[in-house]
Amino acid sequence: MVRLTSIHHKGATKLVAQVDDGAAYVDLSCIASDARGFFEKESAIAEAKELIANEATPKIPASEARLLIPLDPSTCGKFLCIGMNYTDHCTEQNIPAPDEPVVFNKFPSALSGPNDPVVCDTTLTSKLDYEVELGFIVGKTVPRNLKAEDAHAYIGGYTVVHDVSARDWQLERNGGQWLLGKCQDGYGPIGPVIVTSDELNLEQVHKLKISCRVNGETLQESNTDQIIHKVDQLIAHMSKFMTLYPGDVVATGTPPGVGCFRKPPRWLQPGDVVECEIEQIGTLVSPIVASLSPSPASAALARVSKGRLEGRVCIVTGGARGIGFGIATHFGLAGASVVVVVDLSQEAVDKAAAELQAMAPTCKFEGLVCDVTNTESVQTAWDSVAKSHGRLEVVVQAAGIVGETHLKCESVNPANFDAVMSVNVKGIFNGCKAALPYMTKQGFGRIVNIASISGKEGNAGMLAYSTSKAAVIGLTKAVGKEYAETGVTINSLAPAVVRTQMVEDMPPMQVKYMTDKIPMKRCGKIEEIASLVSFIASPEASFTTGFCFDATGGRATY
Repeated sequence: MVRLTSIHHKGATKLVAQVDDGAAYVDLSCIASDARGFFEKESAIAEAKELIANEATPKIPASEARLLIPLDPSTCGKFLCIGMNYTDHCTEQNIPAPDEPVVFNKFPSALSGPNDPVVCDTTLTSKLDYEVELGFIVGKTVPRNLKAEDAHAYIGGYTVVHDVSARDWQLERNGGQWLLGKCQDGYGPIGPVIVTSDELNLEQVHKLKISCRVNGETLQESNTDQIIHKVDQLIAHMSKFMTLYPGDVVATGTPPGVGCFRKPPRWLQPGDVVECEIEQIGTLVSPIVASLSPSPASAALARVSKGRLEGRVCIVTGGARGIGFGIATHFGLAGASVVVVVDLSQEAVDKAAAELQAMAPTCKFEGLVCDVTNTESVQTAWDSVAKSHGRLEVVVQAAGIVGETHLKCESVNPANFDAVMSVNVKGIFNGCKAALPYMTKQGFGRIVNIASISGKEGNAGMLAYSTSKAAVIGLTKAVGKEYAETGVTINSLAPAVVRTQMVEDMPPMQVKYMTDKIPMKRCGKIEEIASLVSFIASPEASFTTGFCFDATGGRATY
């Protein structure tokens, strides 16, 4: 059999075979560009096996690649699911086994891959649940009214499915229709591989151990021999109603132990990690994360930029909360190898690193205490990161304070002015000074300094803050030009007001003053800033330095 999946490696997405017990991959791009194309090619399995068996075939170490969803969602036409299809699951509910399959659907937009975050938007659902399921991928176009005994030839392979479910929307709302509780974006992780059906026959696939763990605790444990309507019977049944095409996904139902039938119910919460495992296929990991704002856009943003920061060692100052925390999250989801969160409190950085680790488990998060206003402390901290990880490639400087506000110049306390300038300007100078020797030696580096629209336009009542952010923009322009020929870029980003705790602590009149100037008439969202910073910090942003990027909802168009 071939353990088929996709990876991001050296800037490209590749169809590969997983080999050496998951320690390496063999590139199958010469056979097909994606799983659907692989299944559609008659000779694909034979060609893949020949490549894998050849000792001269190069292997890609798993440590150098990022594992992706094994099936490109754009090649999936239908995502079908079967309800109440395990004998022991029906017993759990005290209901009889259904005489015919209970078929419902998700959408291809629900598909996601191994380690992709599942957003638990608590403004939308309070009853998020887990379900481990055996899934199969259609390999060839299934003719209508196919007989069950002929079904095996049309199966491309088998995978693990995590059928994420918002039980309140599935069972209590939407008129009793299941759709909205099942089809939300990211509610259908699959992976880690697709095991081809050439050596995993129908008899074998119905004798596999299946389990689900949440935070290491086993909550579902059964065997696929409990499946009521077998895979071949499902294909035959569905072919009565529709044509199944290559790339279509079918999830075959879940065993007992789901959260909604536990006493008391066990609902998923941000920070949980779900592991769905099926014998001979593998373990699919899904971290449960909170939305970075009331909008669940963060998971979509992460999928778009996946691999953008592959393997990078990064520092984010001010990373324990607010914009810095959002940037650190996005970096982890975008493939960074290490993200060091820098802030003033050991408790705060430890807590942030633990939360981030749960959201992006493939990245290593570390907490580091450092006062960015102290030149020697910053140098020591940056040295320790570079020594521990062999390089320092990305520094985002988001540490900052607002200082006293709603004051005119004559009322500003000089001591407060100095404090704001020390953190917001000297802190960024110190970070650049300590990072640039490493980056120039490497011939690659990205520094992103968080400025503000107030540095461009000046906000009345925020003299110290506006002055400091104007200085950040000027500093960035100068340093960017100084290092323009080294492979290192230094840019700044000037957001308008973003909904963070720092903004929540401002006087309402001050916030209204700022949002009234924004044509979009709203605060920015943390994930919008994080996504833009992720691009600026990536190799893609290679021809821009000394520039101040805008994120102001139309307020600044210059």
